[in-house]
Amino acid sequence: MLPILLGLIIAMLFGLFSFMVYGLEGLVHYAWIDTVFWSLIATGVMVSLVNELGHCIACRLKNWVKIPRIESFCIEADCRSLLP
Repeated sequence: MLPILLGLIIAMLFGLFSFMVYGLEGLVHYAWIDTVFWSLIATGVMVSLVNELGHCIACRLKNWVKIPRIESFCIEADCRSLLP
């Protein structure tokens, strides 16, 4: 949840600063500003998704390989809804 919130805050700050630099007309004409804005939000979502799935992958690997570091990452209560 924190990466999503951080991505939203950074995207809002980027939008504010780009408005201050380029103005409203610049925001309409430059497509890269919109691309960067949505990419910052998508990056936060993707980091959260990879983080959540990383715990479940650790749970699956725990059954195959006995490594204490992998077992410490496994939180079975979080993975029950995501694992088949």
